[in-house]
Amino acid sequence: MLVAQRYELQQPVGRGGMGEIWQGVDLHLNRKVAVKRVRRDRLTEETVRRFRREARIMASLRHPGVPAVHDFGQDDYGFFLVMEFVDGWPVTHVLDAHEKLPVSWAALLGAQLCAVLSAAHARSLVHRDLKPGNLMLCRDATLVVLDFGVATVQGSPEFSVITGTMEAPGTEPYMAPEQFREGRTSALTDLYSAGCVLYEMLTGRRVVQPAGFVTETSGHFGLPSAPLGAAVPKELAELVMALLEREPDRRPQRADEVFHRLLPFIRDLPALPGVVDRVTRPVHLYAEALSRVSW
Repeated sequence: MLVAQRYELQQPVGRGGMGEIWQGVDLHLNRKVAVKRVRRDRLTEETVRRFRREARIMASLRHPGVPAVHDFGQDDYGFFLVMEFVDGWPVTHVLDAHEKLPVSWAALLGAQLCAVLSAAHARSLVHRDLKPGNLMLCRDATLVVLDFGVATVQGSPEFSVITGTMEAPGTEPYMAPEQFREGRTSALTDLYSAGCVLYEMLTGRRVVQPAGFVTETSGHFGLPSAPLGAAVPKELAELVMALLEREPDRRPQRADEVFHRLLPFIRDLPALPGVVDRVTRPVHLYAEALSRVSW
């Protein structure tokens, strides 16, 4: 299929709540691209507004941890968004293959996530749907944050929350208590979600299993179902637990704070067979690169 007489779709690589993502080729520039299309069965005025907003939000956030936007438009099939192609594996795939990650890898991915969040939050942008499936681990050990389809920019009329018939933003096992119960989102709800991701990478378990999530009404809401374990250093476990605090004002208040608290645990990265077979850069260079782009 040819999109806008320029982008040749090759194979589907993902499907979300309102869109399909294809690997493709930009025939004009002879480069790989990712093309996101609004699904035919979700083509409504509301989804089009969300899709347009996603494109504008991503284009406004220039960061190595966010795919660059190349094009946006409409053809005979519908609306499309053309982005940088990210060659890697969703963190869900990595966890399926390895169950849990070594401490150094979890810290590296968590720090890179917080580098993106620091840049986003500085622009009042809240992702609102952070989870392993929206994080891509590339073959060079860098992390890219995907799917800004339900993101919002606080205080901006242009990027205000769109209400309508679509489901509330977020994915239940990774939603902060205030997001799940009251629909309130902020930078601190993103940090709670980051805590959920760190917990899962370190333990191989979700903080709260989906079957029990919607029934949590007795004060245990937002707390891990099991401790992180003896293999996780005490200071790192305390940081994860702080991110998972039920009350937002008890969590770390800034992504850059979490970033710096994770850096000491990034050392001696082993290979992740089938994902990153060989770590080609000294660990300190990862930290240096992150510090230059984090805020």
